[in-house]
Amino acid sequence: MVYLRKFWTRFRIYTRFSKIRFIDRLSYRAHFFLVLTEYLLIIIVNYFLWKAILADGRTIRGYALEDMVTYVAVAGVFRFIINELSGGISREMSGQYHSGELIMNLLKPVSYQLYIYFRAFGGILFQMLFRGATVLTIWALLVGLTPPDSAATFIVSLALGILIYAGIAFLVGLTTFHIENNAGVLFATTASIELLSGTLIPLVMFPGWVVSILDYLPFKMIFYIPIQIYLGQLGVQEIVSALIVQAIWAFILSIAGFLLFKTSVRKLTIQGG
Repeated sequence: MVYLRKFWTRFRIYTRFSKIRFIDRLSYRAHFFLVLTEYLLIIIVNYFLWKAILADGRTIRGYALEDMVTYVAVAGVFRFIINELSGGISREMSGQYHSGELIMNLLKPVSYQLYIYFRAFGGILFQMLFRGATVLTIWALLVGLTPPDSAATFIVSLALGILIYAGIAFLVGLTTFHIENNAGVLFATTASIELLSGTLIPLVMFPGWVVSILDYLPFKMIFYIPIQIYLGQLGVQEIVSALIVQAIWAFILSIAGFLLFKTSVRKLTIQGG
């Protein structure tokens, strides 16, 4: 009971960091509408592209037009999450390093990794509740949207996918402690993940040898597995196996971030402070 109370106390401390980021995101109303419009336009362009490709009831690798209509909408919303994790973890860590703010955060009696994670999670909550919900509602009214085959399983898989990406983003953020300017690494990582996670196109449309390689990497676990669960393209046993693999990758990447952070801090030279 004592340990549970301590855990709850610590958890509430970290959720305050999420709340701060959530409120911060609410402050930029003009930016909210600009980004929302940008992503809606991207989704619309993708919709008409796939509508032309899958006209007359055609399918590609098991994907019909109604599947792709939902796919591009959910993928568009997931790009909000990618942007939030890239900016809220990797870019923020770099900014704190160069401004000198990092040293103050390292002195706080909390885990820096969890501090960064929970701040990003607050931003993700904002993205899902406002931008994501708005996009999906508009899309459902204008074009139509297939409901998830298993909403609960999809949410669990999506949460694990977010944890995997958070682990990668934290590792990318740590590179700034070693090379100082990690903008190139951040750009390359974000672009690669958008492609290799299936956010741009379903991975099944890639060459077979590429798909085989991706089976041994964490990228498809970020978005492609959750969207397959959403569309009902995985059986029960496949879903169970996928969730286990997602959990393993989330754990491995988080531990890797923890260990590399400990090593990096010992050799850290703060700028700006």
